[in-house]
Amino acid sequence: MHKYIVLFLIVTMTACASSRGFDRGNLRTQITDQKVVTEEDIKKALELKPQLPAPFKLAVFFAPPKSGWRYGSSWTWTGEDKDVLLQMKADLIKKNILSDMFVLPDSIFEGTDNRAIRLAAARAGADAVLIVNGVSSVDRYNNGWGGTYILIITPFFVPGTIADGLVMINAVMWDVRNQYLYLSAEVEGTAKQTKPAFFINENHLINDARSNAVAALRKELFMRLDAMGSK
Repeated sequence: MHKYIVLFLIVTMTACASSRGFDRGNLRTQITDQKVVTEEDIKKALELKPQLPAPFKLAVFFAPPKSGWRYGSSWTWTGEDKDVLLQMKADLIKKNILSDMFVLPDSIFEGTDNRAIRLAAARAGADAVLIVNGVSSVDRYNNGWGGTYILIITPFFVPGTIADGLVMINAVMWDVRNQYLYLSAEVEGTAKQTKPAFFINENHLINDARSNAVAALRKELFMRLDAMGSK
């Protein structure tokens, strides 16, 4: 009985009566480059010129994801996520935009900053590298049935808890040789669960949101790359 009381207190303390929503601004700062920019940086950026061959070889780096969510454990990119993104490879090769597209193996990295990633891509023979960053968050709150949680047993069978999951993904494509920025895309995926408090699974929630975000990213990147090739 003592254990159930503790679980009950955890549920009631971590679930709000109404949705807090997502702090997208804060989440966005975790997946974008926030370094201080100087006048010299701007000058150098303006001097850079695109130099991709046609077609070009594209490497993809999935950066370790971040979690802005208080519940559950951290998450990782899956092989399925990478396969979904690579599904656009065949069509882009047919359009003569890409000659190849592949995910960079972890074994060739000597760091995770922009230069280290470009170096790894260069060693793999790529002309450009797409850096993919992701961050997640969960908003958990009670619906009208949540008021019944005052009874210790109800969190086990009354669907009084709602959990919204969000995964934001930022993808940036750089020239391997001179760090010219070709494109930047941001997408998000969401998922929802409405269940008894003790049966909400934040890990499953984030997995579903991540899958939706990756599918959206593939669609967005295909349009961007297709547009680049048509110029």
